[in-house]
Amino acid sequence: MSGKLSFKEYLESKEALLGAVEEIPRTQIEYEVKKYCSFPIGESTERQQIKLKPSNRLFISWLCEDRDDPKAIKVEFEGTDVDETAEKPAWNNKKLLKWLLNNTKQN
Repeated sequence: MSGKLSFKEYLESKEALLGAVEEIPRTQIEYEVKKYCSFPIGESTERQQIKLKPSNRLFISWLCEDRDDPKAIKVEFEGTDVDETAEKPAWNNKKLLKWLLNNTKQN
């Protein structure tokens, strides 16, 4: 097979690349809690503390508009009393990342 593309294949690949640039990358990362702690969720008026213990898991969905500053858009818990619910974290991203470094390990 030759390394040359037909003009039609070139246009299709160019459209696919331009379409991919328009999409904002999203990713979900799993974290395992290392020590007993709590995690605040919800808005300021309806803030709730989720009690976590070692071996509980967090699944955080990140929106990566800016490579250096991802935004947490939802948090799901496994092994707690709020299983399978998605909540918005109460903290800003900088504080959330610091909390994750201190209290969890990434799987």
